[in-house]
Amino acid sequence: MLLGGIVFQYYITALPDLEQPITLSSASTSSNSGTISASFRDAEGYEFYFGVRRDPDADPATFPAFYIRNPELVPYVYWPSLGGPDERALLRLLEGWIDRNVAPELKAKLEEAEAGNGDAAGEDIAAVYEIYRSLRARHRQ
Repeated sequence: MLLGGIVFQYYITALPDLEQPITLSSASTSSNSGTISASFRDAEGYEFYFGVRRDPDADPATFPAFYIRNPELVPYVYWPSLGGPDERALLRLLEGWIDRNVAPELKAKLEEAEAGNGDAAGEDIAAVYEIYRSLRARHRQ
């Protein structure tokens, strides 16, 4: 029973192995709290949700990341520890996706925070990039 619990906990807290190509299926920013979330869909149709919960009154270095590995099977929101290995794994996943899917010109605009000027695709990518930027800042300190 204990072994089953450990395996289950590992399953719901580990990042999934997404099959390429990975597409951005949705992204949003909450106007109330500023929380940013997005979801990727892999080649097999598997959906992976992730984001950063922002608080206007808190230091950006403390914004916690979250993800839901399999919302259809187990709708469990996992909050990896700030600066921990699971958060770094999420950062690497986002970094790889950005490197493969975002044109260098758009990356430069995103770095300057100029992207998303009314273009829905640009806004979605800008949301993913903002999640990436939040995690990157915490892990490069």
